Order: sequence, then C-alpha cells, then structure tokens
Amino acid sequence: MTELYKTNRLTIIVIAIVLVIVVGLISVKRPEVKYVLSPVESLALLNDTSVLVTPDQAAEMLKDSAGKTIFIDVRNSIAFDKSHVKNAINIPIRELFTKRSRSVFRDLEKAGQNAVLYGETQQQANGPWFMLRQTGVKNVFLFTGCYAQMDVSPADSLAKLLPQLSETPLIDTTALKALTSPSANKNSVTLTQKTEKKTVAPVKKAASSGGGC
Repeated sequence: MTELYKTNRLTIIVIAIVLVIVVGLISVKRPEVKYVLSPVESLALLNDTSVLVTPDQAAEMLKDSAGKTIFIDVRNSIAFDKSHVKNAINIPIRELFTKRSRSVFRDLEKAGQNAVLYGETQQQANGPWFMLRQTGVKNVFLFTGCYAQMDVSPADSLAKLLPQLSETPLIDTTALKALTSPSANKNSVTLTQKTEKKTVAPVKKAASSGGGC
C-alpha cells in the first residue's frame, strides 16, 4: 500500500512538471523582430552604394509629386515638431520596432513606396537604417547627409560641403601612424645625430719668445 502511494505521488509530480513545462512553452512569446541577414550579407550591405541617397538625389525626390518616396525622420518628436521635411513621418529611434512603426514600413512596402531615413546627422540615421535592413526591410534607404541639407538649394554648394556633413576623416591617420611608428622615431634620431655640428676645441699657441720686427 505504501509503495502504491509513493508511485501515485511520483506520477502526480511528473504530470505537474510536464504541465508546467507545456504551459511555459505556450506562454513564452516568440520574438517579433528577427535578423534575417547573415554577417557576410550585412558587411556587403555596408559597401553597397545603391542604398544611399545623396543630397542632390533627395532634392529631386522631394519634388516628386507622385509620392514614390517617403522620408522618415528618426529625430525625437521635439526636434520634429520644430521643423521637418514636408510629409515626413516621425519615427524616433527608440520607437523603431514598435507595432505602429513596423506597420508603417509594411504599408509602404505593400504600396510600392520607398523610405529614406534621415536624422540630425548621417550618423544618427546609420544605426536605425542598418537594423531595419538586417531585419528584412528592403525598401529603406539612407540619406548621406543631415537634416540641414534637406532644404538646401542645389546651387548652394557651400552648405553641401560643410565639414560636419562629411564622414571623410580630417586627419591622415596613415601618415600619423608612419610618423609615430618606432622605425620612424629611430630614423629621426639617426638623422638628428648625423646633422649635429661637431664642436672643435680651441688649441692654445705657445707664447713667442722673440720680439716683433
């Protein structure tokens, strides 16, 4: 009788554990956002210039009355309310993968429209654009400038060439490394040693015992 009681109790415990596991598996939510690009594909995407939109191209897109391209502003809502591109949609970075934001990108894809992401600077839009592409959003492109360039006239070349708008490094790092490398320092010391002037000690002449002429 005791052994039967132990067996029944063990069976109940096992069933309870199984039920807990089953309920846990059912209640666990699957991730709504998944990365679909491999590391190799992601690296290739970074070198693909066809996904970039220049300031000149953006100016032409803004003139398009057909609405084939929608500009997505990833700045915060305060900056967006102060000023933004006409008909732009504000999706702050922290809201990039909310249900509302994901539905916006799905609707654009269904309508055959493209999205161009821009921010205060290109660096601000880089991350959101790359994450969207990695998660399978194919119709999103990256603006290679900042918000200040969006309404700049094509003739205003000075504004388009502002240093802060370019990602071209202002310091030649290759030359800097060459100058600071151990071999460069050694050559510099050797050159300095070679160019040092030799000092000649003065030689005292013996006093003459004879008189003058």
